[in-house]
Amino acid sequence: MDASTGPTIELGELLHQYQLELALIAGASRAASRRPVQWVHVSELEDPAPFLTPRTVLLTTGARFGSLHSDADAADYIQRLIDAGVTALGVAVGLHWDRVPALVVAACDRLDFPLFRVPYDTAFIEIVQTAARLLEAKTRDRDIWSLESQRAVANASLHRDGLGAAVREAASRLGHWVCITDRFGRIVEFAPEHARPDFPVDWVRREARRLIERGVSAGRIETETGTGMHLQALGRREHVLGVLAVEERGVPDTAERALHGLVGALATVQLEHRSGIRSAQAVLRDAILELLLAGQLPLAERLSAGVLARFPQGQVVLVRYTVPDHLDPTFAEDLQSLDAGSPGLFTATASATPTIVAESRHLPAIRRLFATHGLAAGISDRVPLADLQEASMQADLALHRAISTAVHAPVEYSPATHEGVIHLLDGQPEARRRAELLLAPVRHHDERHGDRIEEALTAWLAHHGQTSAAATELALHRHTLKSRVQTAAHLLEVDLDSPDVRADLWAALRLATPHAPS
Repeated sequence: MDASTGPTIELGELLHQYQLELALIAGASRAASRRPVQWVHVSELEDPAPFLTPRTVLLTTGARFGSLHSDADAADYIQRLIDAGVTALGVAVGLHWDRVPALVVAACDRLDFPLFRVPYDTAFIEIVQTAARLLEAKTRDRDIWSLESQRAVANASLHRDGLGAAVREAASRLGHWVCITDRFGRIVEFAPEHARPDFPVDWVRREARRLIERGVSAGRIETETGTGMHLQALGRREHVLGVLAVEERGVPDTAERALHGLVGALATVQLEHRSGIRSAQAVLRDAILELLLAGQLPLAERLSAGVLARFPQGQVVLVRYTVPDHLDPTFAEDLQSLDAGSPGLFTATASATPTIVAESRHLPAIRRLFATHGLAAGISDRVPLADLQEASMQADLALHRAISTAVHAPVEYSPATHEGVIHLLDGQPEARRRAELLLAPVRHHDERHGDRIEEALTAWLAHHGQTSAAATELALHRHTLKSRVQTAAHLLEVDLDSPDVRADLWAALRLATPHAPS
């Protein structure tokens, strides 16, 4: 058994066994009787400290006390016992000393170290056996406590609110707060409720995330005052579901650790169950969204019973967004909170793209969510549910615009979004300047010679390079148009057979012309 976590009794329990007739004669402070005792040892060595374990009561007849010639010698002897973690010193009288040497008594008083006298008629073995009986009774009591506590927690887990009831029962038995977090550090269950005002939420959340990030199954954090908490990862290494956090004051004994293990096991089962339910609900939500996009409103509403807090009504918006590889985990937490607390709003996935369908009244909260986390999103216009397919296309266009313009915020759909890539360049001073530079040779030629090369090039490009159609529009002979187009190619030093060149020239004509050709 680990000496640091085995059963202990208080020194006062041993000293108050009347049949032993032990008398505390030094170091009798108020805390002396509460000092822990885990074993009783007998030694006549001049320096027994290296052979003693913490929480031990040392018994001696004082056979080596003759080597203590001064107060400093006695103080050194007692200090070595204190450094070894010894709980108290018992000195027998009537063999080597008629009374405990004054040097030892004075040293114990100065160092506040408990010293008791053992009468001649009390054998050391009686003290050892008495301590063993007391420790055995303590162990038996802890075993009984452990069994009763585990039984009570297991029974509580069978209630409808199984996880919450188990956490409340465990907190009551341990006398400390107990909480369960999800894998993002969000508090799922907590007890007792009266401890919530002093509960260090941020500390627990931060340490729970660190435990998961390090891939560690358990850990213990202790403050300078000796208080702290025990952390235990819930689930499998490759699929962590959450963290069990339990307040601690000192190192827990075997009984407490057993209860921690039981709560962790029950929490894992409950979280696995909840995870399975959430996975099933996610599949149903995806199906509901697919039905809405297909216009099957009655069937979607029937399927939503028991899955959605409330089926969306009236005017709705559809939101599309992408999730980057390195996403702040608080986004998932905030999105889940928004979903859970907003009737008429639900999240789903369509065409592998995360989607939100919500009544239009939730639009301000949706904007705040994406703006706060700096994520691109496309928001459709307000539409009735029957037009959700159109809203989906609008959201896709808005999302594409948000991504192409590197906007880390939600972009709302507007009809201008349909105008495409050239519209995105319109209004950009640099794009317009480059377009004018590209067309400058043609425009300079037209100004000097009174020619109409730019007009011919524009018509030819508008008719996809079909000379006859463009010549008819300009009322020119097709050979005249062809000559002017060749002149444009020569002036611009480009190959007009290249689709990239044609695209660049068409974009330049659109951007550099006050009234762009249609």
